Amino acid sequence: MRLLQLEADIRRCESLTALIHHCANESRALLGFRQAFVLSRRGRRMRVAAVSSVSVVEPNAPLVRQVESIIGAHERDGQIDGLSDVVFEQDACGDSYPFPNLIWVPFLSHSGKAFAGLLIANERPFPEKRRAVAERLGETYRHAWLALTKGAVSSRRPLVSRLAILLALAGLAAMVFVKVPISAIAPVEVVARDAAPVTAALDGVVKEIAVRPNQPVEAGNLLVRFEDTELRNAADIAQQQVVVAQSRVNALSTGAFGDRAARRDIAIARAELDLAQAEHALALERLQRTELRAATPGLAVFDDARSWRGRPVSIGEKIMEIADPNRIEYAIALPVDDLIALDRSKPARIFLDSAPLQARMGEISRASYHATPQGDGLLAYELRAVEPDGTGTLPRIGARGTAQVMGQDARLGFVLFRRPIVWIRQTFGL
Repeated sequence: MRLLQLEADIRRCESLTALIHHCANESRALLGFRQAFVLSRRGRRMRVAAVSSVSVVEPNAPLVRQVESIIGAHERDGQIDGLSDVVFEQDACGDSYPFPNLIWVPFLSHSGKAFAGLLIANERPFPEKRRAVAERLGETYRHAWLALTKGAVSSRRPLVSRLAILLALAGLAAMVFVKVPISAIAPVEVVARDAAPVTAALDGVVKEIAVRPNQPVEAGNLLVRFEDTELRNAADIAQQQVVVAQSRVNALSTGAFGDRAARRDIAIARAELDLAQAEHALALERLQRTELRAATPGLAVFDDARSWRGRPVSIGEKIMEIADPNRIEYAIALPVDDLIALDRSKPARIFLDSAPLQARMGEISRASYHATPQGDGLLAYELRAVEPDGTGTLPRIGARGTAQVMGQDARLGFVLFRRPIVWIRQTFGL
């Protein structure tokens, strides 16, 4: 009846801590021990988790350490996975410990290995009927332990030889000094190579963009038209001034035969005619600048045409560029934090978003000396890379992706700890 009542109490334990304390204290009524130790596996060794009649276990107590040492020796003898007697070494703790008769009751996992156990001690040997009850009770505690932990119990790990550990550490230390290529990752964009810029020839307002983005154009095609109302009126006025000046010259030329005053004024009238003709020619030239035409064939590369309509521009401001689709290069923006000593003999690897599995090779042709602000406000060094001739189908202008630029060889330790070293330098100045 006591055994049945105790098993019922074990099933009512709601936590592993409660079960361990129950095992250390409440099992005394059946097993009749004087002192008990509950041990559980932590890593490769058994550690004392609870002691009967003790609320908190002191891990550095001499008796606790001696018990752990005894169970460790018992495990090395291959007897920890079964109910067995344990020899208590009196010399280790002295002759003061009054309970030298010990029995180890293991709690076995599904694989048959002890993950925990109960060590009971008495001043006299335990009778056989107590051993049978202890074995039965150990099965009950084992079942409850596995139920509370859902079978997640630690198992013994094979011992790793110290020589293997030393060899592994030596291998890692040697790898730190191995030279490896250093690299950096940066965003890249496909741009036109030696593109012809189309800039505003005067200060004005854009009236119309006559082409679409990336539209093929021929030399002489109309690209941009500016508002020309004011310039056209100025050209008409200048033409009327030419007519007036010409009429005056004609009138003075007719009356110059009999009028000395007319002969004197004809030179001034002709000078005024020349001035009017020069102003008219200038007005016509300014009027012609209201239309921008393509100087070379290619693709018209620019943003949305609607964003340019009605937009005031200054003379020299770039509106678009004419690019040859067969002449491209890669614009790489290398962040300042990722600056490395470039090795131009090694090609840059280009991974475009449109073909992430295909690596394109590009040779670094030039690199900026100073970092410049990018569109996102970050400073970066501008690199240019070109593909060798005859590399197959070229990507479209405007494609984006990621580039891997290669640097000079460096120690593996430096490559791994470069960022922490830079942070320590910048933060603490060490």
